[in-house]
Amino acid sequence: MLDVDRTRSRSSSEADIRQKVQSERLRLLESVAVHARDSILITEAEPTDLPGPRILYCNAAFTRTTGYSEAEVIGKTPRILQGPKTDPASRAKLREAFARWKPIEIELMNYHKDGSEFWVELSIVPVADENGWYTHWVSVQRDITERKQADELATRVRIAEVKNETLAIEIQERKRVEAELLYTAFHDSLTGLRNRAFFMERLTVAIGHSRDLSTPGCAVIFLDLDRFKAVNDSLGHIAGDALLKEVGSRLKRCTRSQDTLARIGGDEFAVLVESTVDLATSVDIAESIIAAMRAPIRIGQQTIFPSCSIGVVRASDQYQSPEDLIGDADIAMYQAKRAGRGDYAIFSESMRAEAVAALALQTDVRLALKRGEFLLYYQPIFDLASGRVDGFEALIRWQHPQRGLVSPAEFIPVAEEIGLIRRIDRWVLREACAQLRMWHDRFGDQTLHMSVNTSVSELRDDTFVDEIKSVLEEFALEPRNLQIEITEGIFLVPSASVTTALANIRALGVRVALDDFGTGYSSLSYINRYPVDTIKIDRAFVSDMRSEKRTLAIIDLVVKLGAALNVSIVAEGIEHAEEATLLADMGCSHAQGYYFGRPLSSKDTESLIDSKHLDCSEIKAA
Repeated sequence: MLDVDRTRSRSSSEADIRQKVQSERLRLLESVAVHARDSILITEAEPTDLPGPRILYCNAAFTRTTGYSEAEVIGKTPRILQGPKTDPASRAKLREAFARWKPIEIELMNYHKDGSEFWVELSIVPVADENGWYTHWVSVQRDITERKQADELATRVRIAEVKNETLAIEIQERKRVEAELLYTAFHDSLTGLRNRAFFMERLTVAIGHSRDLSTPGCAVIFLDLDRFKAVNDSLGHIAGDALLKEVGSRLKRCTRSQDTLARIGGDEFAVLVESTVDLATSVDIAESIIAAMRAPIRIGQQTIFPSCSIGVVRASDQYQSPEDLIGDADIAMYQAKRAGRGDYAIFSESMRAEAVAALALQTDVRLALKRGEFLLYYQPIFDLASGRVDGFEALIRWQHPQRGLVSPAEFIPVAEEIGLIRRIDRWVLREACAQLRMWHDRFGDQTLHMSVNTSVSELRDDTFVDEIKSVLEEFALEPRNLQIEITEGIFLVPSASVTTALANIRALGVRVALDDFGTGYSSLSYINRYPVDTIKIDRAFVSDMRSEKRTLAIIDLVVKLGAALNVSIVAEGIEHAEEATLLADMGCSHAQGYYFGRPLSSKDTESLIDSKHLDCSEIKAA
């Protein structure tokens, strides 16, 4: 019984101690508010729209700073401090924060009771009760009139120094939490770079300075990683995050200490270059970034070849908001992507019209599939020894009702960008196989094969191999009649799913060809990792072989490599008889190009097949 009494007594004492500590904490917090040097307002939680929540409390610092007495402000809204020069855009940001119940830090022009102007650094946060319902807004305002031109955007609340040791601990803890919140508010958690919020605030100030003709201007470098989605899709988000971290590190090494570097979101980054009278500095930075991104990145067991596209724009009087400047930098960046990726473009007014045209092209590409505007042309592939047509490469074309015949170089990148490339790939596969079936039936030549190009996106699709199998069965084609062509782009982001897909395609009996060999990231290790049946030597090598002995030697080595690996070699872009003769003498088995025949419509292709062979006696190896 005595033990029970002691336990109750001890529990009661502990409760008293907790109550005392809580009361002391509240007293200290009240003391902080009363004696704080910064103005503190507490308002109702609602209304969040106009006219705004009413003031419930103000501290002594507020009355000293503004000239209003407590009685004059209680029940009013903070709008009594605003006036004709209070920035409308800043007001809009405040209303947006209220509507979303989000904390906000902002610089604002306010007015004393006597009508004189003063600048404040304003920090507002919503306060919730134990049930999570928002009950009040707490506003801390610091007079920054004397230091308005300073670059310090981070807002801190200066707490009065006190001698009480307990209060000092509270202050230290508050500073620690404040610093953490401040860092989180203005930094990207993944890369450690500044975030979009900080960048946009800094850009807003820089644009304001740029309007002063006596002050050097600023420029924005906006960049987007090329094919970043492919990394996430094939290697996973952990690998994607690792890539973003490495990109952030490289960007730090490419920028100056006075530049503002930020991750804007996803795979987009931006650099604010200040105190620049022209674009020379920005171009130097852009070029250094492009160069830095060329180095491969090792992530786990995979090697990734990154690249980025960059848009550069310089601020001028026409820009009223940071969003406008970022928008034009984004337009320039997409211009760089359309030009081939891995480069930069400087914004010009004409790009806006091009951006509108690009948007129209996207719309037309979406409609082209529905309207049946795509068609296939067929380029013959010849056996150099016999001169016979051995097969065809199916090449897509777009017959637009107004634009005419549109090159795939123009619309395929657009299809990739808007996510239509897989649907187009599958249309080409079915159409080409259907045509081959018709030719087999008409000419009785079951040896003719069809080469079909496919994208990396298609190879990463789990259903692609099943689609190939289904199409072959539908049109009663032997797997050996079909060849899938891939490009060296698959080596940019090595992927287990791509390796598996290629193995499964070959397991069906379908041949795999590596197209444009020698122009990108090919190496013997890749050929070993991704077994192929055919190597197609790019036309860039073939066109130089007559004048460059080194090129001729390289082609000879590739042909010998093919023979050693039992891999068929096809030379692309043959335009002269001499090229065909040299290739035949080397032992190159197949070739295609304008010398033998341009891509043909299905009707013209049938005429070629009907002729059975091309007279190639002059190019047969001796």
